Amino acid sequence: MFNHAVSADPIDIHAPAQAVWDILVDVEKYGEWNPFSTRVETTLEVGSPVDLYVDMGLFKIKQPELIQAVEPPVLLAWGMTMGARFLLFTRREQRLEALSEASCRYYTTDAFSGLLAPLIVLLFGRIIRRGFNDVARALKARAEATDQTDQ
Repeated sequence: MFNHAVSADPIDIHAPAQAVWDILVDVEKYGEWNPFSTRVETTLEVGSPVDLYVDMGLFKIKQPELIQAVEPPVLLAWGMTMGARFLLFTRREQRLEALSEASCRYYTTDAFSGLLAPLIVLLFGRIIRRGFNDVARALKARAEATDQTDQ
C-alpha cells in the first residue's frame, strides 16, 4: 500500500515500555520535550482529529491529521489524506518494542502513498528524518530522566 517511507534510526531506551508509552500519549506535555512536534492537540481516540504543530526548521506548520491506531504500550499512529487517497495518504507510526522489563526500543516511520508521495519525500524527507531522530533522542532523554527520578 505505501510506496515511500521516512524513518528515524531505532533507539534503545533504558526505561520500561509502559513508562515511554506514558510520555508518548501525554500530548499536553510535548512542548516540554519534543523538538519536532512542539504542540499536539487530540483526544487520542481512533478516528479523532489530531493537530500537530511541527517545527520544520525554516518554517512551522499546523498539520491536521487523524488518529489511526492506539495500541498501548506498542503503537501510536496518525495520518492524513490530501485530497483523494490516490493523491497522498500518510501514516506516522511510533512503535515500542520491549527489550526487557527495564528497557525498550523506539521506532518511528512516516509512510507515504499516492501520486504526490515521491515529491513529498524528495522535498521534505531529510527534514522529516532529522526531526524524527531529534524526537527519538529527546524521548530517550525524557524517559531515562523520568525513570531515574521514579526509582
